[in-house]
Amino acid sequence: MNYFSETLKKYFLIPVVSIKSLDKIIPLTQTLQDAGIKFLEITYRNENAGEALRILQKNNFNIIIGAGTIRTLAQAEEAIQCGAQFLVSPGYNKDIIHFAAKKNIPFVPGVDSTLGIELANSEGFSLLKFFPAEISGGVKWLKSIKGPYPEIKFIPTGGITLENLDFYVKLANVAGIGGSFLAPKNLISESKWDKIALICNKAIKIVESARE
Repeated sequence: MNYFSETLKKYFLIPVVSIKSLDKIIPLTQTLQDAGIKFLEITYRNENAGEALRILQKNNFNIIIGAGTIRTLAQAEEAIQCGAQFLVSPGYNKDIIHFAAKKNIPFVPGVDSTLGIELANSEGFSLLKFFPAEISGGVKWLKSIKGPYPEIKFIPTGGITLENLDFYVKLANVAGIGGSFLAPKNLISESKWDKIALICNKAIKIVESARE
């Protein structure tokens, strides 16, 4: 997971998108890349995820492409075959954990409790997705969990916006931020690439300012 973790330290932001129209994937990714975004997570929330990953695999973007909402071994297998460079799950699945380890691909399991942290940590994980972040306690939860688990880093996702982004970025146990707020689905469907670029530019500035 080294290259993933090291790149995340620098770029921090992971747009999370569900692609309904495959003709949007190339201009979206180009927009994110031009805005300075280094990651893109394509979620398995519809049947187009694998094909979207396959399309990106055929193009030479300077961006790390991953697959999210991976809940089954079949999804994990397809995602890797289609070119996913990292996998993210909303929960804890041992089959996917072992499969990702066998394939030597970065995998970030999701947790929302100390039980999830203990299970993932027992498998050697120190980087976890915190999902759904805002309704599971948000910044307060992350602050409270720092004491008993100082070695664990999180990628909070769910309910994060430009308005609360800096509160998350300032936390020592936050390694990165994931979210659909960076590329809202309505703006994707309307091909509002300039507005998506503006959101990403604002988010990058917020991250840079909060980490100074």
